[in-house]
Amino acid sequence: MKAKETKLALICTLGGHFEQMTNLSDLYNNYNHFWVTNKSNQTVNTLANEKKYFVEAAHFKQPWTYVQHIPEFIKIFSREKPTHIISTGSGRTTFIPFILALLKGIRFIHIDTFSRVHGYSKFGSFLLKFGHQICTQWEDPDNKKTVYIGPIFKKVPPVKKDPKSDYIFITVGSRKESFKRLLKAVEDLKKEGTIKEKIIVQAGHTKYTSDCMEIFDFCAPTRIDELVRNARYVITQESAGIGSICLKNRTRFIVMPRDYKYGELPTKSDMKEDLHLKLEEMGYTKVVTSFAELQNAINQIDTIKTGFEFDNQLAITTLTGFLNGAS
Repeated sequence: MKAKETKLALICTLGGHFEQMTNLSDLYNNYNHFWVTNKSNQTVNTLANEKKYFVEAAHFKQPWTYVQHIPEFIKIFSREKPTHIISTGSGRTTFIPFILALLKGIRFIHIDTFSRVHGYSKFGSFLLKFGHQICTQWEDPDNKKTVYIGPIFKKVPPVKKDPKSDYIFITVGSRKESFKRLLKAVEDLKKEGTIKEKIIVQAGHTKYTSDCMEIFDFCAPTRIDELVRNARYVITQESAGIGSICLKNRTRFIVMPRDYKYGELPTKSDMKEDLHLKLEEMGYTKVVTSFAELQNAINQIDTIKTGFEFDNQLAITTLTGFLNGAS
């Protein structure tokens, strides 16, 4: 199928899934395409000049939310008539499109998240059990239903940082569950002197006030990139999105994963990602679970490596082959 005859539906959930999809612009900009994702500052700002549709993310604990997707996606597909669907997950947005793709004979290409080094996402695991091939960003030679395409993140030139910046950046992402435990730990470390820099916090849906931290809820992705790039270091939840931005900007970062027992996740099975553990093993971050561990990581911040290299040429070449008829 020639590029002019191909029409791509780029379908993904907001956050890290969306951020990963944007790294494939060298691929999808060669084809007629449109987006289906969830509405947020991140997606609205990034897709200002793109054809897009916004849907609410579903959740497996609320099955009726998937039912609501059926008429929405039927309407979108009837209007746009995609020949291929590219998904970076999660199933909260891409499950119904997968079912419709089977019924309509649309090729469905799923790229499993960079966040899962060992094993697969829930949606990726579902597709494999269903007998459907998936693309992976980490190698798994034992599974013949996976196609290794390498990281989908673009290679980036050396970044220019503001040498006058004197702040650290804290981000808890876009999850609706509160993450006060992290913000309280950071505030206490500022008051007792471990943290000496100015603190800027993206608190999302976490309601928190402080007289020693500058706090906002959400902002445009370009502002997040700027805050990460010029921060002395970043403290974040486990997130492939923020983690990859830190790596690309050569900004040191510390990961404090959310914990279900504190009400920071909706289910015990949520956020079973292991990218942060792999990066810690490689020396590119420190993973902490408590105040004492966070304090120790901050004191050792200069020992964290920078310089992780991205290159998505294998991904672009492999996916182009799929779009042009390769099996």
